[in-house]
Amino acid sequence: MRQLPPAVVRQALLRPSLVRAVQRLSAALGRAGSALQPPQARFLQLTGGVAPIMLMRAVVQTRLVEPLAQGPLTAEAIAGRLGLHADTVHRVLRGLAVYGLARLDRSGRFSLTSTGRLLLDDHQHTMAGWIRYMTSPMVIEGWSRLPESLHDGLPAFNAATGTTIWEHLAQHPDEEEGFARTMRELTLMAAPLIVAAYPWPEEGTVCDVGGGVGSMLAEVLRARPKLSGVLVDQAGPLAGAGEYLASRGVEARVTAVEGDLFKGFSAAADVYLLKDVLHDWDDDQCAQILRTVRAAAPSGARLLVLEWLQEPNRAEFPVSISDIMMLAQTEGRQRSAAEFAALAAGAGFAPGRVIDTGAYGIVELVAV
Repeated sequence: MRQLPPAVVRQALLRPSLVRAVQRLSAALGRAGSALQPPQARFLQLTGGVAPIMLMRAVVQTRLVEPLAQGPLTAEAIAGRLGLHADTVHRVLRGLAVYGLARLDRSGRFSLTSTGRLLLDDHQHTMAGWIRYMTSPMVIEGWSRLPESLHDGLPAFNAATGTTIWEHLAQHPDEEEGFARTMRELTLMAAPLIVAAYPWPEEGTVCDVGGGVGSMLAEVLRARPKLSGVLVDQAGPLAGAGEYLASRGVEARVTAVEGDLFKGFSAAADVYLLKDVLHDWDDDQCAQILRTVRAAAPSGARLLVLEWLQEPNRAEFPVSISDIMMLAQTEGRQRSAAEFAALAAGAGFAPGRVIDTGAYGIVELVAV
């Protein structure tokens, strides 16, 4: 059978309809599999959910699977290289194999699956940082206090620590760096879909507000060589932006501007981006952020809100779980396109297009 060129395959995979179809098929197969199980068996499977993520935490914290990057090995060989306990290595990797992240052959050798390779720190699309973040004490502590949120609706993390997650990160630079790295990894996963789905201008300026080191902005600029960019954030994230943007070949086309989501910034552009910003904040705070952007934007400029969209009466993975994550960790929530439009109306924006990328939503707002 004739194989399609890789570029054609990649382009096909970026079709929102195909991405959505795959998601729905996967969800339907999952529901069908669950329906075939006795309720008690399904319940045991669900309550074992702590096991895979904690296995992955152990793996990334000890760099357990790094020796497997070059091929299959026994637990004894891995333990010898890393100075670990061989029998425990075997048991942990065998557990990893239960979840399809590793394989165990009849001779006792382990190898990584394509999904398991995302645990490698140097993988192009590594998720090791995501695992470190999701199993960090600050995240676990927030989830553990979720019952209290059911009583008062307040962020669980704030109740657990007496501070906001942003204040906590500012006081713990190592955790802040890990959080930022994780957000970059997730942005790079979503960026191809977002870039392919929106009709970006060929020329002009795109401003990424709260964009960290510019991971989303860089992918837009790489797709449109004549565009220039403005990156707005606080001094800390901007300190690492030059090196990152240079690694993506767009540093010369980006101007860094220090600014604040609530206090303001100065940057005129044709298109503004807010990626995964508004879901961190409550409605009043979101309205203030939108007013901040509108104060900088000329009339007619477009603001793109890039987020997973949560319809009130639709339960979907991952957005409905991310919504609870926002409750456990921040003061925010996932919202629908209509909810974003309502927030933006009082900030000087009119609703524009809503584009489903198959993963992220693109909510276009026009400065009036």
